[in-house]
Amino acid sequence: MAGKAFGHDYKMEWLENERLRQETSTENWIYIGVDTHRPGMAKIGLTTGSLGTRASGSQNPFYTLLYAFKIKEGVESKRVAIIEDTVKVFLSGLYQCIPHETTGRRSEWFYANPFEMKERVHDFLYEKFSWDMYCYHCDIRDIGVIYSWENSKLLEGSTRPKYQAKDLSSPPVDPNCFMPGGCDEDCDCWD
Repeated sequence: MAGKAFGHDYKMEWLENERLRQETSTENWIYIGVDTHRPGMAKIGLTTGSLGTRASGSQNPFYTLLYAFKIKEGVESKRVAIIEDTVKVFLSGLYQCIPHETTGRRSEWFYANPFEMKERVHDFLYEKFSWDMYCYHCDIRDIGVIYSWENSKLLEGSTRPKYQAKDLSSPPVDPNCFMPGGCDEDCDCWD
């Protein structure tokens, strides 16, 4: 039997190894940062390293990461830069870019609601770069989901989670269950 030797399925093993590689990867992100003392502004950026380097890299003590979208492990740094540049062009059509004070050149900062920006960047990345993103399409909800990280300390006051990509889309417990409280008749989804 091709692909199997003594009951071993090499394709399934490869898929599982690839899933684990992507799931445990901490490199390659497109992120949104904020200045907690200046609402109405958001920064778009990239890192081919870990998010921790971007969270602590700014000299601004009020700067923090808000959200990050996971690019697949193995995508080359040149491609990550292309993705970021394309996102910046997209955002420039939606928001006013904040120029650098001294040079007047465009920065990575925009006058924007960071939560709205997050939704727009997510949808744009999924639509234009899903091949490069660690993502999937949920047929049940008919949505694209990019594995992401969010700053729960900033959003909810909880401890900040480690920089790991997760499915933050709140998938239903049961595929037939879309409403909190269950899917109505004889539902035991939430018991």
